[in-house]
Amino acid sequence: MSILTATETEQRIKTEQLQPGVFIRLRDSWFDHPFLFNSLKIKTPAQIESLRKAGIAEVIYVPEKSDCQPLPLEQPKTAPAPPQKPAAPAPEDPVVKLLWQIKKERIEKLKEKQENLRKCIDNYNDTIQGIPDMMESMISGSQEAVGNAKILVTRIAAKFLTDDDSVMHLMAIKETEESIYHHSLNVSVLALMLGAKAGLSPIELRDLGMGALFHDIGKSKIDNKVLKKAPPLTKAEQNLIHLHPRYGVEIVAKGNDFPKNAALAILQHHEQYDGMGYPRHMKGEEISKLARIISIVNLYDTLCNDVDPKKAMNPYQALSFMYTKWKKALDPELVTLFIRSLGVYPPGTPVMLSNGVIALVMSVNPQNPMKPFLMLYDPDIPKSEAVMCEMEDLPEVTIEKSLRVENLPPEVCDYFNYTGKANYFVENIKGAGGGNV
Repeated sequence: MSILTATETEQRIKTEQLQPGVFIRLRDSWFDHPFLFNSLKIKTPAQIESLRKAGIAEVIYVPEKSDCQPLPLEQPKTAPAPPQKPAAPAPEDPVVKLLWQIKKERIEKLKEKQENLRKCIDNYNDTIQGIPDMMESMISGSQEAVGNAKILVTRIAAKFLTDDDSVMHLMAIKETEESIYHHSLNVSVLALMLGAKAGLSPIELRDLGMGALFHDIGKSKIDNKVLKKAPPLTKAEQNLIHLHPRYGVEIVAKGNDFPKNAALAILQHHEQYDGMGYPRHMKGEEISKLARIISIVNLYDTLCNDVDPKKAMNPYQALSFMYTKWKKALDPELVTLFIRSLGVYPPGTPVMLSNGVIALVMSVNPQNPMKPFLMLYDPDIPKSEAVMCEMEDLPEVTIEKSLRVENLPPEVCDYFNYTGKANYFVENIKGAGGGNV
């Protein structure tokens, strides 16, 4: 592991020069000291004492992140004492011992979390690989496709129904299938999350998941040149795209067993609460509840995963945009519940922490949405071993702000495997319902 060195603006200083307000980076590898972060702002004398007791004699002072300068280095006033006979090693300080114990416990917890995340990613990949065939079979009128889709959405819905601790995870992976399939699965998972929070029954959730999974299937009848054309569209092209909900209903009607409420949600998923949607300009609760849920999560996923990466918002920005710009178009109670469910900083949001560390929100803590699960950026640690942590374990650290995707340095994006895409899947942290889906 490489040792950090000071840059031109940074300075190597002695630990004895520290005082509250000085921002530092530790020179040792993350694995060679008992502290969770390699960088921090000194807030108390106790932190300085912990550094000293841990045997850390030098640190790197970061002027631009500090509130004050280090203390001047005191020069010895007398001649150095003659060499003494080496003393017996001092017993390990109990404070340092406790810090190491806490860090080791967090590392073990991290390994378990990483394994759960790996399984979740595997399940996501297995699921997304089956979506294209399922879509093609549905378009051809296959009854088997209807049955397979019901099984899929029922299994995902069961995770939200049987375990209050179900966790929405960010899938920080590179998309290998067409983005429309990721969009369909995202909308289905997010809709089921919101539907469960809204108290829908298992049958209602099944119908919601079916409607969400196939909400855009009608676009298969529209030329790709029109679908992928950059705005502005002609009036004729807009009218053609506005037909996709009706086309979708025609397609799913081929499957005699396709739920009627799911088909209705497909028809209405572009209706708006203020009556400005299409195809029928319905208002308020004239629109089915399933369609109102799909409308919210469909907009959210579209904002996060815009076909033009330059226009894509991070999840925090997307929620803010929805609440301020689309408030009248969305069911107010449901959109408030959606924001509460995803947390202030939803999975996929890059953030700056109060200690100057860049992090990526990986999942929301169901018990404390203000304290999400984070992946930390540290160039001194290989990304395959990136540190992840629960913010509730770090009472001294807060999120200062979200970071815009376009402002992230390339090396940070590479470290997080962050493409600007926010794909989600669900994990049961208690293992209820037969494991992950």
